Amino acid sequence: MRFLVFLLLFIISCQAERTIYNINFVDLKGNPARMEKPVNKKLLLYVWTGTCTGHTDDMKVINENYEKLSQKYEVVSLAVFMTPQDVLKVLKDYGIKPKFKVLVDPKGNITELVKLVFLPSTMIFNEEGELVKEYPRFPLKELISFVEPYYVSLCEDFPVHF
Repeated sequence: MRFLVFLLLFIISCQAERTIYNINFVDLKGNPARMEKPVNKKLLLYVWTGTCTGHTDDMKVINENYEKLSQKYEVVSLAVFMTPQDVLKVLKDYGIKPKFKVLVDPKGNITELVKLVFLPSTMIFNEEGELVKEYPRFPLKELISFVEPYYVSLCEDFPVHF
């Protein structure tokens, strides 16, 4: 009996902790993919699905501000409960050519880690893969306030409505 208890404790202790960096997703070609762990940056994960309102506007704003955002964040878009073909169609239909990485989560694997309270939503993860902040839609003003005032004025041109 002691052996079984020891074995059970050993197995539990060997299981890897679930983080955003070890969840299985697919890329736009349908190949298995995972989030890359950023170095000296946080992960900015924009989560959306084809039926949510505002996702195409938000992705255009992310694209237009990618260079500044990428100074502090690894920027990734995650389409949930969609296929790669669905995502490619949305991007084509709305003329979005992402400068950021786009991954697909057809089965909603991310829900094993976090609750999807808002869709679309922006999630910030630290280097260890822990969720540290979550916003509805894409809050440009809050995320670029670390840069010079010129870029903060961009927020007036790209307001975020809730």
